[in-house]
Amino acid sequence: MDKITDTEHLIACNECDLLLERPVILDSQKAKCPRCGSTLISARHNSIERTLALSIAGMILIFPANLFPLLTLELMGRTQSQTIFSSAMGFYYDGLWPLAVLVFMFTILVPACKLLLLFWVSFSLQFSIRLPARRFALRSYQHLDEWGMLEVYLVGVLVSVIKLVSMATLVPGIGIFCLGALILVTTMSSSMLDTDLFWHKIAEADHD
Repeated sequence: MDKITDTEHLIACNECDLLLERPVILDSQKAKCPRCGSTLISARHNSIERTLALSIAGMILIFPANLFPLLTLELMGRTQSQTIFSSAMGFYYDGLWPLAVLVFMFTILVPACKLLLLFWVSFSLQFSIRLPARRFALRSYQHLDEWGMLEVYLVGVLVSVIKLVSMATLVPGIGIFCLGALILVTTMSSSMLDTDLFWHKIAEADHD
């Protein structure tokens, strides 16, 4: 994240720590450090509004993505459906509790926390409401942003489909479509998040 000093008109490069007067840039423009060339600010159009909308969409999608069946397997007259949550519980009941914990944390808990934190900060900035712990929420989101593993889980599901398609009938469930939409929404929310703008808005509000 960009380091904003107590003086809201100054900004420090997060690569070389050069202290500069905060540049004024327009949407979709970038400001680079004159010393090291790293990006100081990369403005994104309507970042707060879009981030808020995407976080709400993600919180809606996370429930069907985790609770509805991803796939239904039909083999020799037997049918079995699997959800993300049931797969984590299946590992637990099979004695593979470390794997169950990993699946639960990185496919359910971390994505849910990321969306909730993003909603908390963007909602407070959009409506100018001083919700508590906004700095902590944004900092926590940035730390957790690297730990969402929904894409890895989806790749694992697709690999399983390729291996099983010749042996059984696989029927995609609503969960897999919601999971794909959730991955798209979380990826877009990360790309739409203008961290510099968020930190600057928080600093401005705290100094009022």
